[in-house]
Amino acid sequence: MLLSTGCQAKVVQDTTVQGGLSSQWTDFKLLYDLSSPAATWLLSDELKEISGLSLSADGNSLLAVQDETGIIYWIDRQTGTVTRKSEFWKEGDYEGIEITPEALYVVKGSGTIYQIRNAGESNQTVEKFNTFLNNITADVEGLAHDALNKRLLLACKAPAGTEAADALERNVYAFYPESKTLSETPVFRIRQSDVQAWLTAAAANPATAKIAEYFSKEKKESFPFTPSAIAVHPLTGHIYLCSSGGRLLFVLDAQGALLHIAKLGKGLLPQPEGLCFDKNGDLYLSSEGKDEPATLVKFGYDGG
Repeated sequence: MLLSTGCQAKVVQDTTVQGGLSSQWTDFKLLYDLSSPAATWLLSDELKEISGLSLSADGNSLLAVQDETGIIYWIDRQTGTVTRKSEFWKEGDYEGIEITPEALYVVKGSGTIYQIRNAGESNQTVEKFNTFLNNITADVEGLAHDALNKRLLLACKAPAGTEAADALERNVYAFYPESKTLSETPVFRIRQSDVQAWLTAAAANPATAKIAEYFSKEKKESFPFTPSAIAVHPLTGHIYLCSSGGRLLFVLDAQGALLHIAKLGKGLLPQPEGLCFDKNGDLYLSSEGKDEPATLVKFGYDGG
């Protein structure tokens, strides 16, 4: 395995539209029955702290990392069993994994990005990119491929600054593999005000009550949205984020405006940490194990 010494990702400005409540939210329908999974698998002990999911290039496997070891796992998406694994780096806090046509990428909680070519092969190479996110302790937990814009999306679990306003939003940054640059400012912002606007607009829906209750609870931080995974829907282009806090699934439109919030079942996904889609639009979510094994859950896409 060939390793690079690492380099600092250059910073670039990005003008992507940020935040807000989508004008299309009233027409949006979540085409997944989150109470009725198509399949559920208990994962092996070595994946008890699974923290990221992606679909393999051939579509036969799910790729995963866990947040203690620098190992890539191949999971059979028909059986949930680990069929292969490969080391790419030393131990560390690895939080997200994503594949692109050119390479496989893994992100650390610090915001460090690893580009892995020929993963698991004898000619595997790894290049490491340090980013300024390490300096602002944003706690990166999610990584997604935005194919349309030729970029990777990095979802942050913690506020990106120390001002009072920073505590009221969670940010998504963009990394451009071709130019090896990271956006200077977030490309998307999910704000407390966006959530409250959606809750008010959707108040007539009984399913909203538990979500509203979660966001009204007194917590150590004033905006208890904790993104733990992110993915772009392959058919609609919508951006999905799951939050370990509250066990929530957020859906944004392609410009990053809030479309929908759904609650995930505690029995199925006690701590959702991984999220990806297959080419048919089927949704896969993984949960870290606590007293029980980690779980992998599949929801069929009813896109008509």
